[in-house]
Order: sequence, then structure tokens, then C-alpha cells
Amino acid sequence: MRIVPAPLLQRMIDLLMRRMRHSHPSLFSNLALLDSAVICVKPSDLPHQFVLRFGQGPTSLSLAKPQNPVSDACIKGKLEALLNLLEGRIDSDMLFFSRDIEITGDTAVIVGLRNTLDREEINLLDDITAMSGPFGGPARKMVSILNNAAQRINQRLANIYEESHPPSADWQNVQHERDELRNEVQALKTRLAKFETRQKRTEAAAQ
Repeated sequence: MRIVPAPLLQRMIDLLMRRMRHSHPSLFSNLALLDSAVICVKPSDLPHQFVLRFGQGPTSLSLAKPQNPVSDACIKGKLEALLNLLEGRIDSDMLFFSRDIEITGDTAVIVGLRNTLDREEINLLDDITAMSGPFGGPARKMVSILNNAAQRINQRLANIYEESHPPSADWQNVQHERDELRNEVQALKTRLAKFETRQKRTEAAAQ
């Protein structure tokens, strides 16, 4: 995404949005019921920014341009964190409090978007590879291989850094306790988010 020319990247975004409208019609129907809003999405590890428009009409996602209107709110964070937020793989409150994402502007707009996303099960990789038709299976396998390779590289770099900066015994204990608490909090928040999602779906079905 860093090297793809802007016109080609916008074309890819348009194709993905078209695919998602087909695979998640209820999501776009629910987004259309919200108040009209504009959100600026700023991946901190990409040279691009995006503009998300939804509410009282069609939902669109486009590359930000200098003449874009002022947004109602902004979300900033690494691309991985933003995708986790989109797919509901991690609780948005945890992302916020851990400062993995930053939110500015009208927080009510972000909450409305989050609640709408939580009602839908989204797997962006499935939507992307589905656009490849009969090549979807091989494409998904290749993405998985690249993702695993990237994770191994990141872990290796982290190990090299730790080996060159050995922490004290006390600091190791603090880190261990911190990691245990973080894992427990994440597990509880994930269970709570899933429970809230099921409850919302049950209430929606009852209506």
C-alpha cells in the first residue's frame, strides 16, 4: 500500500467496498440509518489517509485529498490496530486505553460506528480474496504465508533487542505480571464484547 499509486489504490478500495456491500448488506443498511458523518482514518504506518462517509445515504471510503471537507472525527493508529477494530478482533475500549488508537473530534460519531460494526461479523481477508474468484484460495494462502513470515521477523527483531538490552530480574517480574494482567483484561473484554454483540443481535431479531 505504500508503493501503490493513489489512483490504483482508490480503484482497489472501490472494488473492496463493492464486494463488502454484496457480502454485508445489513451493515451498509445500518450505516445508512446513522446521522450523516465524515471520519478521517489515519494509519500511522502508511503515507495515506482515508475519508469514511456514512449516514443518511451511501457509505463511501476514499483517499483523503487537500480539498476534503473537515471531518467530524479522526481515528489514528497502526493499520493492524485499525483492522482489528474493523473486524472486532479486539475491544475498541482496550485499543483506546492502551493508546494503540487515538480518537479526536466527536466521540459520539465513533461510538455509533463501533456499535454498528459490532453487529456484523467481518473478515476482511475473506472479502479481499473473494474478489480473486477461482484464485481466492491460493491468494488467501499466500497472504497467510506472508503474514506468518512478517510475524516471525517481528519476533526475531524483538528477541535481538531483548538480548542486547537484558532487563533486570525485578523488571522481568514486573513485565510478567503486567503481561498476565493484560491477557486477563483482554480475555474479559473480548468475552464482554461478544456477549454484547449477541445481546444486540437478539434484541434486533426480537424487534
